[in-house]
Amino acid sequence: MGWRPVTDTASATQDGTPPVPAAISPARVSSGRRVSWDVIRVLALIEIVTFHDTYLGPTKEPGIPELSHPWTHTCGASILIMVSGYFAAVTLGRNPPGRWLARRFARLLPAYLVAVVVVYALVKLFSSAEFSLHELRWADLVGNLLLLQQLLPNVAFIDLSWWTLPVQVAGFTAMALLVRGRVRGRAVMPILWAVVLIPVVIREIWMGDHPAEWMVIALEGSGLCLAHLLVAGVAVQRWAIRRIGTVHLALLLGAVLVAEKVHPPLTSVVLVGVGLALMCLAARGPDWPLPAVLVKPVRWIAARSYGIYLMHQSVGYLLEDRLARLGCPSWVWLSGAILAAVLLGWGVTAWVERPAYNALLRLIRRENPFPA
Repeated sequence: MGWRPVTDTASATQDGTPPVPAAISPARVSSGRRVSWDVIRVLALIEIVTFHDTYLGPTKEPGIPELSHPWTHTCGASILIMVSGYFAAVTLGRNPPGRWLARRFARLLPAYLVAVVVVYALVKLFSSAEFSLHELRWADLVGNLLLLQQLLPNVAFIDLSWWTLPVQVAGFTAMALLVRGRVRGRAVMPILWAVVLIPVVIREIWMGDHPAEWMVIALEGSGLCLAHLLVAGVAVQRWAIRRIGTVHLALLLGAVLVAEKVHPPLTSVVLVGVGLALMCLAARGPDWPLPAVLVKPVRWIAARSYGIYLMHQSVGYLLEDRLARLGCPSWVWLSGAILAAVLLGWGVTAWVERPAYNALLRLIRRENPFPA
């Protein structure tokens, strides 16, 4: 499967509900926003966009010329998922599990659903006949809206980078169920280890080179083979609040990197390891010094990273394809793709993600449709 990031979707506010006992206690952090986490998000996002626009797009689309020096490594999406897992663990004990899950979905899903419709419409209206997604069907639109693109082989990804959404939805649901089941303390760590190791054992022992389709769907379609990314974030959070020791963390993160190497698609495991090291520094060290001139741009991009992530890949390929076919040089179509991602991401954040989240948050506080 050619898919694979996230983005961080941690809730930005609390609704005043007293915390309940949780499988993973929130970190004791100050109310101020730490720029170190924004730096990690922005670096990961830059890597994602650079990889897709300079390498994967020209490789995948015949209308986009290949570049002489593309960025061929990929790690950013994995890092963003790990950051998402960290902040999920930070916020998990602040609300009853049902309300926590509702807040996570309120942050994730409205922007995603709008992005699916917008990207589908843009591709159908403006793509050339040679464009890989030109033949998208209504069934693909419905399948992506229902987050079934990884489970159903006959449903095409409208945007390959959206693999993160089913993984997060399934992972956050599992976390809420564990909290509801009063799984806490020492019982948490065996579960985290099992989530990392069992898919590796299944792949190495039973799947082989030509696995049965049902086994591929069970492991890859469900997102289980990528759950180690969320586990990594949770593990770093537990280490940050000194629930596990440094040796234990190193062993678990080593297993995570093994899983990252074993499961498709291929990523730069070394760069993912660097991302984990940066997360550890951000979680337990002082906030990073950043030149004042960079603070506002970094925070601006980080605050809109989810929208940019949702809108960058297929739309970027489409714009690169159209501009390249018009004879524009590479710097023009690369700049156009990046600018379009930023502008569309800003629009999704300002007009969909934030207002939808605020409206749903008021409903969740009043109605609490997902009881604890």
